[in-house]
Amino acid sequence: MKFSQGNNKIEIHVKGGFSERKGLKHFSDIVQTNDLNERTRNKIYSVISEKFDDLYIDYSNALKDKFVEYLYKELFSKTERDIPMWGNDYDYDRVFNTIYAIIIEYDYTDIFTFIEGIITFFVVADKITYNRYNYKNEYIKSISNVFKNENVNYKIINNKITDIVNEQQINSIEETLNNPYKEVSAHYAKAIEQLYSVKDFDNSIKESILSVESMCQILTQNSKATLGDALKQLKDKIHPALKSAFEKLYGYTSDANGIRHANGLGEGDSTFEEAKYMLVSCSAFVNYLKENFEEGK
Repeated sequence: MKFSQGNNKIEIHVKGGFSERKGLKHFSDIVQTNDLNERTRNKIYSVISEKFDDLYIDYSNALKDKFVEYLYKELFSKTERDIPMWGNDYDYDRVFNTIYAIIIEYDYTDIFTFIEGIITFFVVADKITYNRYNYKNEYIKSISNVFKNENVNYKIINNKITDIVNEQQINSIEETLNNPYKEVSAHYAKAIEQLYSVKDFDNSIKESILSVESMCQILTQNSKATLGDALKQLKDKIHPALKSAFEKLYGYTSDANGIRHANGLGEGDSTFEEAKYMLVSCSAFVNYLKENFEEGK
């Protein structure tokens, strides 16, 4: 929600608030995929500003000056003459006004390029300071925490930003969220919420599996069938390789930490990567079952 105060707009956002509880229609309702909201942009700016302040070492601004020079000459393709001055010194406030404008106004792809560019500078800064301050890793850690806490669908690997869930997978997730069978879409939406908002990876896996189980119950017209039983009944409708693969996934969730069974919920140690893998895999399987079912009608 936003309201105007002069020329400024204030965004009010509470994780798990009404706007998120009203129901998911799109993956982008809860995960930032092709844009960055104002809250995230402000957090990214704060990280860059804080890490710049950390460059003040040995009672000298030399490293800060090198950052500013790198910024203008390498990232902005300008010259030293373009750097704003305050007397004989660089005007850091004006430099950061430019950085703020970039972070707030530019397309998310440009911001990611900018973030990667600063990683490159911190590699140089670490060499200059003989790795005394671990600038690069601390910067990456802080940006990664912003991405994780704000549900940005990207992570930094080998100093480069890469998507966690790719476009093809997102299309599959969207299709599952819009499954016409409400039992299926409800479980799947909850799996996404558990994964990204609540950060409960065990229950996210459980809900992903339940979305498949619900689809199988619809196919078999048996609302009490377990997923294992339903897969046996559907053996003629499902490609043997897919059936075998999903039986193994189902076995994993039944055995690992008691994820699928109520008495084990909350006691496991599933990771984000495992829960994300199940989210994507279950989406693909639900969509396959739906298409197969409709063709067989």
